[in-house]
Amino acid sequence: MKVLNKKTIRRLSFRSLKASGKRNIIAAAAIALTTVLFTTLFTIAMSLNSSYETFTFRQIGGYAHGSFKDVDDSQIKEIASHDKVKAVGERDVIGTISDGVFAKVPAEISFMDKNCSKWSYIEMSEGREPKERDEIAMDTKALEILGIKPEVGAEVSITYEISDKEQNLGKRTDSFKLSGWWEYDDLLPVHFINISKSYASQVEKDVSAEGKVSFRKDLNVMLSSSINIDGNMKKIQEDLGYQDENAAEEDYVRIGVNWGYTSAQADSNIDMESILAILAFLVLVVFTGYLIIYNIFQISVSGDIRYYGLLKTIGVTPKQLRRIIRKQALMLCVLGCPVGMAVGYLAGYVLTPVVISQTTLGEASLTVSASPLIFAGAAVFSLITVLLSCAKPGRIASKVSPVEATKYTERAKTARKKRTTRGAKLHNMAFANLGRNKSKTVLVVVSLSLSVVLLSILMAFTNGFSMEKYLNEKTCADFIVGNTDYFRFRANSSKSGMNSQDIDQIKENTEISWGGEAWSLADTGSVEWITQEQFTEMSSEQTSETSKDRLNDKESRGSLVNIDIQIEGLDTPLLEKLTVLDGDLTQLSDPNKKNIAIAVHTDDYGNADDLKDYPKVGDKITVTYVENGYYIDSRTGKLSDEKTPQEYIQYHIDKGHDVEYTVAALVTVPYQMSFRSSNLYGRDAILPVDKLREDSGDDLFSLFYMFDTPDYKAEVKAESFLTNMTKGESSGLMYESKASIRDEFEGFRKMFIILGGVLCGIIGLVGILNFFNGIMTGILSRRREFAMLQSIGMTGRQLKTMLIYEGLFYALATILFSSVLTALLGPLVGNMMEKMFWFYEYHFTFMAITVTAPVFLVLGAALPVIVYKNVSKKTVVERLRES
Repeated sequence: MKVLNKKTIRRLSFRSLKASGKRNIIAAAAIALTTVLFTTLFTIAMSLNSSYETFTFRQIGGYAHGSFKDVDDSQIKEIASHDKVKAVGERDVIGTISDGVFAKVPAEISFMDKNCSKWSYIEMSEGREPKERDEIAMDTKALEILGIKPEVGAEVSITYEISDKEQNLGKRTDSFKLSGWWEYDDLLPVHFINISKSYASQVEKDVSAEGKVSFRKDLNVMLSSSINIDGNMKKIQEDLGYQDENAAEEDYVRIGVNWGYTSAQADSNIDMESILAILAFLVLVVFTGYLIIYNIFQISVSGDIRYYGLLKTIGVTPKQLRRIIRKQALMLCVLGCPVGMAVGYLAGYVLTPVVISQTTLGEASLTVSASPLIFAGAAVFSLITVLLSCAKPGRIASKVSPVEATKYTERAKTARKKRTTRGAKLHNMAFANLGRNKSKTVLVVVSLSLSVVLLSILMAFTNGFSMEKYLNEKTCADFIVGNTDYFRFRANSSKSGMNSQDIDQIKENTEISWGGEAWSLADTGSVEWITQEQFTEMSSEQTSETSKDRLNDKESRGSLVNIDIQIEGLDTPLLEKLTVLDGDLTQLSDPNKKNIAIAVHTDDYGNADDLKDYPKVGDKITVTYVENGYYIDSRTGKLSDEKTPQEYIQYHIDKGHDVEYTVAALVTVPYQMSFRSSNLYGRDAILPVDKLREDSGDDLFSLFYMFDTPDYKAEVKAESFLTNMTKGESSGLMYESKASIRDEFEGFRKMFIILGGVLCGIIGLVGILNFFNGIMTGILSRRREFAMLQSIGMTGRQLKTMLIYEGLFYALATILFSSVLTALLGPLVGNMMEKMFWFYEYHFTFMAITVTAPVFLVLGAALPVIVYKNVSKKTVVERLRES
């Protein structure tokens, strides 16, 4: 029979909760603390994610979800009307400036509509976007380097290269009136110079009148969500009948996904290990909250067990008892969760800038997230934790019979012990007391140990960050100085080289212990001849159709085809920076032999490619130094023009000379002293600079000059000199240094220390509160027992000594258990972190145990005394009369 008693159960829950005022405050505080933990972690995590995304967007140049490339007006209308597209923004790039004052940071001349401007972080400080044909807008830094005062209507004259992604149509100079400007962002990869739609159309008409291909438009889009951007973009492409495989077809439309969104990166990089790591972390966080709340509810149930027994005598069922306890827990949630979320968000709001300040993201990227997901997630996790925590105490209350409830006390089920005449020792009594409720003892020890183990892992993690490995990967010299073209991946002619006067100036004003230059061919290209089978093996990662198309692009010599080979000439000192995988590098210096070293590519972790894809040591290779070459239409053999399809454009060598080399070594070249870019279907090689000059018969230009200083003082002096030498937009030089890499490393390391410290601090507070609760529970539940012991002769001093022993046993058990867990988990976590971070070296340490052991011993001795002092205010007789 179903009885309508929900109202009664609700009333019982509320009144029993109301009767336990002080205990409710402790329980609500425990729930609030758990909610603080969740809210703080979620706030920092989501704020870091938002800040990282903002930082990346600024580097990319915008935060649109994606873009459709090379679209026409009719395609723009179709895409904009698709139901998955929330908003669109058009951009037409008509030219660039990458020389003169814009050598370090190039400028792009383009039309942007209102949405595109907004998504590109363009917020007008004054004025408006260009509307008339002769109007222009740009950032404050661009105006400064052009020497123009920011005033609406100011005269602006610019000379730019008319170009889009595939055309370079010569230079054009025009004058404009300044319509508006915005603050410059140092992280943006280019200076945006915005012109009107009518001006862009006029330039396009002028280009078309000369028989050139019209400029192509890019359409940026915002979708309804940043989740699964790639999938949604492809669905739009598919729905509208577009494809991105054959550029010659009319329905060809490429798509681009903004990889700055972490959800976009997760879609492509998420794997089972990452999922398991996230789940393990969430379980750890829930378990941390569970430890404290479970203990509170266990205390509550133990204290009210007689009350629950009386309820059973009047007909309350076990299921109703569990519901009463669950409703009490939910009422406490209503009290604790809002306070916890408010305090947690405030803590996250304060801590996020501190964390961000220790990273390379910068204050401009700082975003403290106020996403509803933070509060919804914290509330859900707190609720789950509370419901899990009150489940077992509810079962205990429901299973105890009315008779057992009236006699309930905390005791252990132990075997009968032999009698002894040695007397009761205080430390023996204390140790026996811990065994009266083994689950509570284990709970307290585990909660304390958890914070110690996490602290130990954090210390091992931060101490394992190897500055040496990080520096070795990020740079191979104290300083590398080069032309802006080299650092912008455009070092392809003699104009991109350093001049000898700059190098002499560096040598005169710095102390140098080691140094040298790298060189490249000035006006001569070079190709290597390989078999078609070798080419197919090189392109094995590409589809067979793509590989076949690329093979058709290559000029043949009998059964051989050519591939690009970039040959870097190195001064003798720089050769020692190479890592030899096979062969002998000294053979390069033999003046009587034509020897060469082949550069092997490496991944992000410094691991070399499979050597089977490269020539073997001792193999002969033929290199042609091209003196004159041009592009032809492979179908006709005549010069190619703008109408020649891309797949038929072929590079033809008109004049050149061959040199046959013997492969002396296979080496890896540090990225910082390489060309910094490679051809997909090509090779990189190394020669001594004199050999390269002799074999090519051409002039060389200096890619860069790199050097080390003898000591830290000389390094600081050189840093100051190079800063002054390269400052200003008019300087054609840039440099990289170890000092900037060190700062980057330290910021990264400090970020983890702060985040880990916050986590360990909260978990440590939970552990200490559990310790306090464990001690308090033991003393409060045994008040009558202590009174009885005192009534038969035990002194207050002896009782306090026994309780101190109990606290110290808790502390010693925590230290021992923490040591065992650290010894077991440390190496496992260390190996995992070494795989995740290439600059990490695990070193086992007990430092966390050493630091926390004195704290636990002091707390173990002090807390019992403090709690007992409060209990002992009543007389022995008063405590004996308590029921």
